[in-house]
Amino acid sequence: MLKTLISFIRKRHRIDSEDELRKFIALSLISIAGLVLAISLLARDLVGSYSEENIPGDIALFMVFSLFSYNLHFGKMKWAVNTVFLLPFVAYFFYISNEYSPYPIPDSIHLTVWSLLPGFLFLLLFAEKSYKIAIYYLLIAGALVYHLSLANKLSAALFLQWPSSEEITNPLVMTTIVFMASFLISWYYQRTIHRQKEEALELSERINKTFKLMHQGIMVLEIEHDEFNTPVNLLIKKVNNSFESMFKLSSRDLSGKDAELMFPRLFRGAFDWNDIYFVSKKHKFEFHAEHLDRWFEVYNIRPGGNQIISMFWDVSTRQKSIEQLKESRKRFQVLLEAIPDIFFIIDKDGIYVDFMLKENDNIRIDPDEIIGNSIYEVGFSEKMSRKIFQCIQDCIRFDSIETIEYALEVEKGTAMFEMRIAKLSDESVISIARDITKRKIAEIKLEEAKNKAEESDRLKSAFLANISHEIRTPMNAIIGFSKMVSSSDFSMDEKNKFLDIIISNGRLLMTLINDMISLSKIESNQVELVKSNCLVNNMLVLMYKEFMFEMKDNQKVALKLKNENANPKFSIYTDQSLLKEILEKLIDNALKFTERGTVDFGYRTIQDGQIEFFVKDTGIGIAEEDMDKIFVRFHQLDNGTTRNYEGTGLGLSIAQHYVMLLGGKLKVSSKPGMGSTFYFSLPMDNPDGHLKVIR
Repeated sequence: MLKTLISFIRKRHRIDSEDELRKFIALSLISIAGLVLAISLLARDLVGSYSEENIPGDIALFMVFSLFSYNLHFGKMKWAVNTVFLLPFVAYFFYISNEYSPYPIPDSIHLTVWSLLPGFLFLLLFAEKSYKIAIYYLLIAGALVYHLSLANKLSAALFLQWPSSEEITNPLVMTTIVFMASFLISWYYQRTIHRQKEEALELSERINKTFKLMHQGIMVLEIEHDEFNTPVNLLIKKVNNSFESMFKLSSRDLSGKDAELMFPRLFRGAFDWNDIYFVSKKHKFEFHAEHLDRWFEVYNIRPGGNQIISMFWDVSTRQKSIEQLKESRKRFQVLLEAIPDIFFIIDKDGIYVDFMLKENDNIRIDPDEIIGNSIYEVGFSEKMSRKIFQCIQDCIRFDSIETIEYALEVEKGTAMFEMRIAKLSDESVISIARDITKRKIAEIKLEEAKNKAEESDRLKSAFLANISHEIRTPMNAIIGFSKMVSSSDFSMDEKNKFLDIIISNGRLLMTLINDMISLSKIESNQVELVKSNCLVNNMLVLMYKEFMFEMKDNQKVALKLKNENANPKFSIYTDQSLLKEILEKLIDNALKFTERGTVDFGYRTIQDGQIEFFVKDTGIGIAEEDMDKIFVRFHQLDNGTTRNYEGTGLGLSIAQHYVMLLGGKLKVSSKPGMGSTFYFSLPMDNPDGHLKVIR
């Protein structure tokens, strides 16, 4: 409501500055207060309820404030201020006149003084010139002299000392002192104001001169509001010389005109001025004036109040350069369509000027994200950006060709690139980036294949060395002891021992041959699963008896069977032959590396319908760094020429493969010197008609 009223006052009385507005509001309040006072006094005296009524004085007061209000209503603030000169006329009716004053003339001198002194303050606040205070002083002095003459005290007024019986000091002296103080204050204030106005005028002239001579086109606009303070129109206040030259219209044709009328002539609908200035209130925008064939960049400044300053930069040259670069890019596009590499033009400061990219499934580049941006802003790491920048400087300085390889995250993962940078001119270089992802992958695979082949060759060499030893040892034993059995030089007991040795070495040789056959089947994917109901307890008991028979002469190692479920009919659905071979190889391995202690084997049921088989020993154990190596074919922890433990290094590899075929994974936990535990879990499938274990 208040804003609406202020807006109405501004528009009604054409008030521009805040000082003028404050002055008008203050005078209006004084006018209202004076009229209320005058009407109240007149009403009181007309009723006759007051003994000291003075209707002529009330009428005089009412007429003065009516004249004051009349001038103010029509925007004549100077005339309204001059109404103060009529106050002595009002004082005459109230205090000076023998005919109308209700007070004795000698006793009302102080009332005359006090009623007229506020006029000095009024003029001090609102008078624009100091001489008006002097005129008011002369009027007051005249009124006081007349009042003193009527009171027969004019002679006393000539002396500084006023009779002590009076309520006030010498009225002329007091009035003169107030006048001098008011006049000096007003004079100093007016002088300060005058100096500030001169400085403001000088500054305004400099600003106007700068405004006119600026190379940028400038248009000053003013927003007009309705009585509800809603923007309704845009007024062109002034434009500078550059603006006139840009748009071929003079300041005389534009100043004071509505934007709604002139903008169509100026800009021909190149942009929505209503949206920019009233709705979105953009601070910066670009537009193309087709009728001038020019591009402009506009900055809007809102210094306050209702003013908007629009600054127009002619960016046609820059825009044409960009268009030329786009045309150049199209030419490169045609010339280099057959080349799969990515071409970049980079200036000496590391700014991308142009680029050429053939359609690529892995890479998508938005031109707006590259052209005009620095190498530090397109996704390279800080270190890589510095390296590229240094290569650019070296190319320009030494006319060299620099090569950099780097990785970049793309839509489908990480891509490898090789960037070659060559000098194009003293101001720029050409960068050719080639996608070498496939080549790098091939190199990595080739390196891996090479390492794998070398490792395989090393393992096979170790295997051949070991196998020759493993085959010759039992064969020599079999041949040698066979000859000794046929000899008559040995007793029957000795020949029986020789036969046991022949049988043991024959079994060792058979195991070796079986491992070779198993390995061949694995490599040719000829291992077939034959699943059936496996009576787990029966199988384990039979294995236990077989191993105990073979260990009858080994009193240092104890073999223990641990089965969680003692039910002889407990079964699972699996390939019994493979399961048995897995456990045999794990038990053989445990017995081989356990010189003294125990070897436990068996099973336990675990969650999710799984059965876990294990073989635990108290042997030499395995170091953590060797955990993965023990499952590699032909690998043995002791590959020296003088090994402490026999074997080909195939047992655990074959066991692991068989476990995977059965749907499990062979795992190991071990510490050096504390033994090892090999374990794997299989699905505990039970066919119809067999017992199911419920835990």
